[in-house]
Amino acid sequence: MKPMHTLTRELLRKVSRKETMSGLNADQIVLSMLANPAGWYEQAMIKIGKEERIQKLLNSSSDMVTYNTFFKENGQYLLQEEIRRAYSLQPIDRGAFEKDLMKIDERVNIMSMIFSGRIMKIIPVAGDPNNKWISSQAEDGEISSAQPLADKFFSSYVSALQDGISTNNFNQADLIIEELKAYQKTEGVGVIPSSTRIKGEILLNKLNVFSRLSMFYALLGMAFLVYLFLSVFKSDKNFSKPYKILFWLFLLGFTFHTIGLGLRWYVSGRAPWSNGYESMIYIAWTTTLAGLYFARKSFGGMAATLILSATLLLVAGLSFLDPEITPLVPVLKSYWLTIHVSLEAGSYGFLMLGALIALINLILMIFLTDHNKDKVSRIVKEMSYISEITLIGGLAMVSIGTYLGGVWANESLGKILGVGC
Repeated sequence: MKPMHTLTRELLRKVSRKETMSGLNADQIVLSMLANPAGWYEQAMIKIGKEERIQKLLNSSSDMVTYNTFFKENGQYLLQEEIRRAYSLQPIDRGAFEKDLMKIDERVNIMSMIFSGRIMKIIPVAGDPNNKWISSQAEDGEISSAQPLADKFFSSYVSALQDGISTNNFNQADLIIEELKAYQKTEGVGVIPSSTRIKGEILLNKLNVFSRLSMFYALLGMAFLVYLFLSVFKSDKNFSKPYKILFWLFLLGFTFHTIGLGLRWYVSGRAPWSNGYESMIYIAWTTTLAGLYFARKSFGGMAATLILSATLLLVAGLSFLDPEITPLVPVLKSYWLTIHVSLEAGSYGFLMLGALIALINLILMIFLTDHNKDKVSRIVKEMSYISEITLIGGLAMVSIGTYLGGVWANESLGKILGVGC
């Protein structure tokens, strides 16, 4: 269960790898696609990449194509044969081409489901023991008792939405949504999230914490790095005031980072380090934590901390890591996830920070001269101590985490297999 505010952004990211387009946000785009499908058939918004074989299949030289690009004039799906072949292969036999093709096919299907409203399962079935929710169309021919209600809602809402777009008056559409919300709270009470959790998730979406922090950390890290070299070549000057300003900015970013992780934990109801995206943002957080503990009085240490954190958050924001909050697989539904993974993933931040500080040390040695020998030697020695203590902290965490991982494996897999692991 998730707010529509989240769903629309996930859909647009999957289709276009973007959250805004043509000055419209994801909510506006999805609602416009529902109200006026034909108006979006010729909008280039489906990401296909630069694979020449795929572009050739679609007769396109662009990495973004329209929905109509996938169909001939008679309605035949251009990728039909290739998709059938890709799905007939065993997963191990599928190459990059087949995997890309399947992802593109998924994007086309998502577009189709948005146009028809099938993607929006927003009508709870009254009295259903499995708390089922349905959309505008029945699945697999199964007609639910709530289907007439769903059809009536979508018909009325789409009509009101079309009127609102033409008159710029959405009062009727808003009234229908308010009635739907009241119905959801009555008939979907078994699974609908609390209003506080919904507001928390929408706030998390709007803050866009981790994308914004990547640039903030990068700029702040570069500032620390500049002052590190200035302290070497301008050793007669006092840089305590600039350091205090930069350090308080670092604390502000770290606080914002912590709030973002906390919000994600609250919204998902579990520790936020169970997939690739969450691991990256958590490791970035442990990196800043390590810097705060061990390198807070060093320009070089702080520069390494922030540059590494910025890099991790930048990687997290890449298209192949999906920020979607997903349910845990059964084997991960354990308190050991919080304990074991937090130590293992957290240690990576400490270890990488120690390595990066050592790399900056080597760079500093390049600039060693008779004039700045004492200053550089002092900074190198200071940063060496920071690197060592950071590596020791990381080694302790990864060692304890690995041991606890064995305990977790014995508890989860051992019970399944009937043997110890």
